Order: sequence, then structure tokens, then C-alpha cells
Amino acid sequence: MLNNTHKITAITAILASTLSTQLHAQSSGEWKLAFDLKTNHLWHGFIVTDGVMTAGSLEYKSEDKKTTYGLWGGGSFNGEFKEFTYYASHKFTDDFFVEIVNHGNHSSISDSDVDIFNYSTDPSKTGNFVDIGAGYTFQGETPISVYYSVIVQGIDTYIDEDSGEKEQSFTNYIEVSAPVWHGKDGEQVKAFIGGAFSPVNDKNFYSDKANINNVGFTYSKNLYAMGKTFPVSATAMWNPALELGALQVAVNLF
Repeated sequence: MLNNTHKITAITAILASTLSTQLHAQSSGEWKLAFDLKTNHLWHGFIVTDGVMTAGSLEYKSEDKKTTYGLWGGGSFNGEFKEFTYYASHKFTDDFFVEIVNHGNHSSISDSDVDIFNYSTDPSKTGNFVDIGAGYTFQGETPISVYYSVIVQGIDTYIDEDSGEKEQSFTNYIEVSAPVWHGKDGEQVKAFIGGAFSPVNDKNFYSDKANINNVGFTYSKNLYAMGKTFPVSATAMWNPALELGALQVAVNLF
């Protein structure tokens, strides 16, 4: 446990040091609070929960809007899903960013057993795993965005056949997305395709072998009601690796 804590502390410190070299001294920043209502929760080809849920985020942005520190929390109405995630990101340009995300999905662990500070590989004690990711958008008539992430710590493991011990899979995930349709009133459809692999083992965090695991599209628009604007979206997702799919509808209430 102590060794794992040292690892994640070192990873965070290295990234924070790298980001800080890109920043100018800031006198002030801004806080942002958001709250969403969703029919379910989809992430990288997973149906994280199939129950109606709410999700909130609290972010602090630097004065130049380039660096963000955030907290994200989600919970389903049926009580089966609960997640507490924190993250930091930095935009080097309008088209390029890096991030570190600590995912804390502890849904399968009872409140009496969970330890949110545990970064071991034991899913009966923790749901933590840490992603380091980067994204870049190639501008043009049809902008194409590429996102790449690597899980560096946590419950992303396989059993080594020789030693019988759990080893880190270091799962890589890559996703490409692009807008494919625009409506006259600002509506948009964005298509995406994502896949995952482990550089050290067939099994990875998403499936038993390297595969395409996230294909679909998102329709988004603004809904106007009571003098306010509410961004709404519908995401259709298929996961060929796990042979499943779902439709998620979401509204951003503020």
C-alpha cells in the first residue's frame, strides 16, 4: 500500500512539475460548477451503469484558462453506481492538451470496506486506476481529434504465467473522433472509434485482447426553456469486443 502511494505521488509530482514550467504566474482564476442528468453512464465503450444517474463536477481554471484542476462525482438513482474522480489538465495550445485522471469507481465495494486512498491491484479493496492522456485536434474543413491514454497504476492487471503474480498491464487506449454533420440551428453529430491494447500482455483493461471497443456517435444541441439554455446530447455506443451497446441521453442543467 505504501509503495503504491509513493508511485502515484511521484507520477502526480512529475506531471505537475512538467505543467508548471508552461505556466506564467497567475493572480487569480475561476471556479466552475456543473451538474448533469443522464439515463445511464458510458465511458470508453463500457456501460459503467445502466441506471439513471446524476453527475457533478467542480473545476478550478487558471487565469489564462490553460490549466484545470477538477473533481467529478457520479451516482445512480438505484445506488449501485458511485464514483469519485479527480483530474488535472493543461492546454499547451487550443489544439493540444495533456491530463492525468484518477478514476475512483468503487461501486462494487461496500462502504465499510472501500479505501479511496488505496492504489493496489485488489478490486475488492479499491476501484482506483490512473490514466495519463493527451489529445490533439487536426484542424481543417473537418477537424479530427485524436486522444491517447495509458493506465499507469491501479486495477489494470493480468496474472503472469511464470510467476503467478499480478502484473500491471499498462493498457493503452486510442480514440479518433470528428464532426460529421451540422444542423442549421447549431446541432452537431460527432462520430468516434476507439480501441485498446496492452504492450506487455494480450489481456488489457477493456477486454481479453487488443480490439476495437468503442464505436458510435453523439448528437448534441441546445434546448431553450424558461429563459435558459440547456445543452443536451444523445450518444449511441457499440462495443464489438464485449458485444454490447447502449444509448445514453444527457442534459447539462447548469
